[in-house]
Amino acid sequence: MRAQGPCVVAVLGSQGAAPPPGLAVALPGCDVRFIGSPEALAADAADAEVVFAWELVPGWLAAAWSSLPRLRWVSAATAGVDWLLFPELAASDVALTNSAGVFDDAMAEYALGLVTAVCIDLPGTIRLQAARQWVHRETSRVAGRPVLVVGAGGIGRAIARLLGRAGLSVRCVARQGRADPELGRIAALADLPELLPDADFVVLALPLTAATRGLFGPALLRRMRRGAWLVNLGRGPLVDEDALAAALRGGEIGGAALDVFRSEPLLASSPLWSLPNVIVSPHMSGDFRGFEEALASLFLAQLRRYLAGEPLVNVVDKQLGFLPGR
Repeated sequence: MRAQGPCVVAVLGSQGAAPPPGLAVALPGCDVRFIGSPEALAADAADAEVVFAWELVPGWLAAAWSSLPRLRWVSAATAGVDWLLFPELAASDVALTNSAGVFDDAMAEYALGLVTAVCIDLPGTIRLQAARQWVHRETSRVAGRPVLVVGAGGIGRAIARLLGRAGLSVRCVARQGRADPELGRIAALADLPELLPDADFVVLALPLTAATRGLFGPALLRRMRRGAWLVNLGRGPLVDEDALAAALRGGEIGGAALDVFRSEPLLASSPLWSLPNVIVSPHMSGDFRGFEEALASLFLAQLRRYLAGEPLVNVVDKQLGFLPGR
């Protein structure tokens, strides 16, 4: 049960950033404070019950942790929470929620767009157009292409559903194998080396945890089909970028479509920028027009539940590092 009096809500974002839509006005029973630096979190919101991590600001909460004795709930405006978790938060009874559900369909559409672009060689067409070259080619059909979707949370499930409706042959992989009423048999992550040689596309939609960091390194990349494409919409550190660049240069795999990277923005010196069989996008696969309004609306609905003493949704298992049961 929450304490009496106004609920202090600290909204974290860089100095001068626009506040979340709808949170700039007074909320009944709440004292909303917009925090623009890690120092301000400890100095100006030490009595906060709720922290809304509106922007990706790694380290802020950990730095101010000892100054937030009343904190009861941390809400992340992201699906992944690896950037926000630290040992003290994980060991505490402070609830941590994410924004699961907001990005699912947009990211599924983005995945389908990437797969389609590869099959019809859209990148090649754009390069030829820029060079004013008329080069007729045949394209590949999307229908029937075998795809491995690695990750069976909300985003992975949405990707699998949409790719399946588009006619691709989809198999899902998750931490644990199981029968699923919607997706059929989900394979265990331990079976990935045996499944990779059969896939034309491997789509990553995993959370970043100790178990998944660097998962796609030399060993798994060598297991992929020679012409297969790796699509990473999960987290950059899931992939060993040096090993990936080597595999791409050597023709060991067909290509990679990457929306997330080890360092963001992607360093100008990265070879991934210039490889012809790579599509680089700046962590935008879920950022559809109106996504900020959707994130703010979810948080406000959660805040109403919190103030009413009702259970929160999207509660992250802080030991696993992701939302269980999706």
